[in-house]
Amino acid sequence: MKICEWRDAGRRLEIFGIPVLLFALYAAWFQWPETSTLYIITGIILFFRLLSFFGFTITVLWQRLVFRIRGQRLTGRPWWYRKFFE
Repeated sequence: MKICEWRDAGRRLEIFGIPVLLFALYAAWFQWPETSTLYIITGIILFFRLLSFFGFTITVLWQRLVFRIRGQRLTGRPWWYRKFFE
């Protein structure tokens, strides 16, 4: 079975397993060029790399946060229908 190369077109861009958007944090280093800022940014990137090694990518963490905020019960009815008719 041949796999189409277009199926991989939606994957996010990563360098060594780190999302490229996290490398945009280094732009903050150009705003405040201190070594402590560089260490903090590098620490943040390494922290998220470690989390992604265990399967908790930024996307997964975001989806879990939204799930916690939204709650566990999802229905297709609006609140006023459930309140007055069920």
